[in-house]
Amino acid sequence: MNGLVMFDYDGVIVDSFDVFTSAFLEACRKCSGCRIDSNARLMELFDGNLFEGMKNLGMDNREIDHTLKTFETIVSGHLDSVNFFSGMADALKAISLSNIIFIITSNVSHIAYRVLKRNGVDFVKDVLGADKEKSKARKISDTMARYINHPAYYVGDTSGDITEGRSAGALTVAVTWGWHDAGKLGEASPDFMVSSPEELTALMCAPG
Repeated sequence: MNGLVMFDYDGVIVDSFDVFTSAFLEACRKCSGCRIDSNARLMELFDGNLFEGMKNLGMDNREIDHTLKTFETIVSGHLDSVNFFSGMADALKAISLSNIIFIITSNVSHIAYRVLKRNGVDFVKDVLGADKEKSKARKISDTMARYINHPAYYVGDTSGDITEGRSAGALTVAVTWGWHDAGKLGEASPDFMVSSPEELTALMCAPG
């Protein structure tokens, strides 16, 4: 194996913006004390860690956990509307031939598993969602500790992804087809930026 490649899920593998934001905002409306009331407010939280952003809005752990559980219930009914980005299934398969693959996401683990399975992706080592740990940086660093002899990459689509990947010590790869555009991603200074799944495959499968 050449390396350890850790992927974000929403906005990198699946085109889930509308489903995710709609379900998350509905969960917020159902949870007392939630202070996230618009797409714009929600998207601001992806400049960093989603759940730290929720804490900064004054939400405590109980409110955050209740919101996440409510989101899980709502989004479970809409997974047929969540599709892979064109070319990503082939990219994941090609990358998996010479790399160890994990999914590290702010979504819920079994939600991502269901969509991966529906698309024939059964070669991911593990999916580490917010139900297991809310800090992506901690999940990335813990995974890297298991594979210390492998160069480690985190592939994300938001500036928060890039910040967390870098803080964990991974090389960061920004994809431009997700939730943040190339300009915003560039401000986070990723190690690499790619504009297509084919370009991502070429980067991750390059010899050496």
